[in-house]
Amino acid sequence: MHDQEAGHAAEHARRPRLRWAVRALVWTACAGVLMAGWMADEPMRPAPVPLAAQAGMPGGPPLKIMPLGASSTVGARSPETGGYRGYLENLLNDDGVPFDFVGSQQQGPAWMPDRDHEGHGGTIIPEILPSTPGWIAATHPDVVLLHVGTNDLIRGASGAEVAARLQKLLTAIWNAEDGRPDPYVVVAGVWAPMATKQAAKADFTMRAAALVSALRAQGRPVTFVDTSSLLATDDVADGLHPNSAGYELVARMFDREIGRYLAARH
Repeated sequence: MHDQEAGHAAEHARRPRLRWAVRALVWTACAGVLMAGWMADEPMRPAPVPLAAQAGMPGGPPLKIMPLGASSTVGARSPETGGYRGYLENLLNDDGVPFDFVGSQQQGPAWMPDRDHEGHGGTIIPEILPSTPGWIAATHPDVVLLHVGTNDLIRGASGAEVAARLQKLLTAIWNAEDGRPDPYVVVAGVWAPMATKQAAKADFTMRAAALVSALRAQGRPVTFVDTSSLLATDDVADGLHPNSAGYELVARMFDREIGRYLAARH
């Protein structure tokens, strides 16, 4: 009798544990079904893009670079090097960076394989501003090498006026790429000596640096390079444009900035 009672007691003790075990199995099965349904609705995450498939990386597509500016972008006083562009081509090749200069203009010596650019001699910012969105939309550059402001200062614009014009130009560059990544813009300051415009040049340099700093704080892809002391007297051909040695210094500056952009991006 005692054995029978003990057996019944043990059976009663086991039943709650069995019920909980069954419930646990049911809950696990239901959770599995729900998880499977959630995973079926969740889109697959794309695999990371290999570095070699990114523009400017060895084995990847070329980095599209637009040289944008006035006569120094064309290569005035050093046509045998295409201004800084011939030197920059050699530097980028040495760096192993696949690239493609883009623009509606073509100037340079026969030895330069890529002579495309967007330099327009003698122009001021308001004169290139209306056409800039079309140039950008037609070529979709990854990087814009921007050198403007010299002619504006020569024609009497103040540093504040030129900085305001620069802001409009940068906005036009980025607004042109509707739905595409904004190009990274390297804003080179005024490198011409401009002995009679020193105060206006210094004011523009200060204001351009502050403008770019504010834009960077907003997340805009842009950098400013103060080139006001880049060239020595022996690096200038005519008091305004670099000579061959000066253009080489400009090319090294742009090469350095492109390298920094690629390193930060990857």
